[in-house]
Amino acid sequence: MKNIFLSIALLFSCLLTSSAQHFEVIAGPIYGHYTESTKNFWMLVQPNNTVTNDWPTQFNVDLHNYFNNRKRKIEQIDYSSITLDKYVLVKGRISPKENKDSFEVIAPDTLSFLVGSCAFPFPFATWSGKNREKIFEHMTTHRNDFMVWMGDNVYYLFGEWNSKKKMLKKNIKMRLRPYLKEFLESCPQYATWDDHDFGPNNSDIYSPTKHLTLELFKQFWPNPSFGLDTVPGVFTSFQQEDAEFFMLDSRFYCSEDSSELLGKNQMAWLQEKLLASDANFKFIISGTQILAINPNGEDYGDYPKEKATLLNFIKDNSITGVIFMSGDRHYAELNKLERKGHYPLYEFTTSPLTSFKNPAPTKLKDNPLRQENTLVHEQNFGKVIITDENGDRSCVLQIFDKENQLKWEKKVMASELK
Repeated sequence: MKNIFLSIALLFSCLLTSSAQHFEVIAGPIYGHYTESTKNFWMLVQPNNTVTNDWPTQFNVDLHNYFNNRKRKIEQIDYSSITLDKYVLVKGRISPKENKDSFEVIAPDTLSFLVGSCAFPFPFATWSGKNREKIFEHMTTHRNDFMVWMGDNVYYLFGEWNSKKKMLKKNIKMRLRPYLKEFLESCPQYATWDDHDFGPNNSDIYSPTKHLTLELFKQFWPNPSFGLDTVPGVFTSFQQEDAEFFMLDSRFYCSEDSSELLGKNQMAWLQEKLLASDANFKFIISGTQILAINPNGEDYGDYPKEKATLLNFIKDNSITGVIFMSGDRHYAELNKLERKGHYPLYEFTTSPLTSFKNPAPTKLKDNPLRQENTLVHEQNFGKVIITDENGDRSCVLQIFDKENQLKWEKKVMASELK
């Protein structure tokens, strides 16, 4: 009973059973990767009555009817499990009920998405925690096609990473926080992780519970994929319009001993994906900063051999359209690396969503790549807008504060990244 794996065949075999819904939706549906014809989904539900031996069959029917009533049909169930002896966590994929239908497209040829990191769950009664989470209310008002989470989406504290039950409770508690819950249900969500949803602070390849935290991450995020069949991790890629996203796993394989952040297999995957991509904009997303120089914090410079390998690969293979995106730092900034004979590389860093601000942000003299007037030392989130402009494609990077005020923006044309 702890793991109930559902199949589409079973769903259809039970269609003649009672159509009454025997569960309450506690959180969700939260949608993840989407196309015109499919959407990944995640839900947390609670049965209305006692779980019995025949309950799984009835649940299958109820779940099918839930989406059927919303003009959707279930294509696949990837995961279904009774959680904490009271909830059922479900992940899968849906499509429009009628084959001729497709999911609505908000604005063809225009892409708009939000980015952020570091969502520390402050207690509501302490440090004005409830007010800090109003940032999600503002984010919900933005027109966007999806959200990209860049790590520290959940904070495991005081050894919680050693207990599956405690981590389940933390994840579910986060999904039920009112402002965050509303935002998560308002648009599709993509996510990678950083140290605090991977393990203890600054944890790396040697974290003894990394396979456990990976299991939990995969259960709670409806990403298109997680690593490869033979290479575990949370790295994945997807494309929307003329933008392709390469979401890295900067924790599972990071080892200063071998000067590797991504590891050989993930690096080979990224290189292969970049070579195959024809997207105007290629967003390489990492919880750890890639270009920035942080003498008092983590960055890719701590792994100099692998950093050189990646940057040289981009240069030597004339990979166009690359923009790096990262979180972690508890401040926002825009970094720019000039390259003689090649287009400049940008890194768009945004952090924190709700967590505390960095008490000592890197000074400009220590990080000469930071662009003037782009340091935002308070709660913030990012927004990216890609659209046509005079026969070219423009990418506008924006930072908003907790009051939804635009702090700065930078426009980068696709033609500038060639």
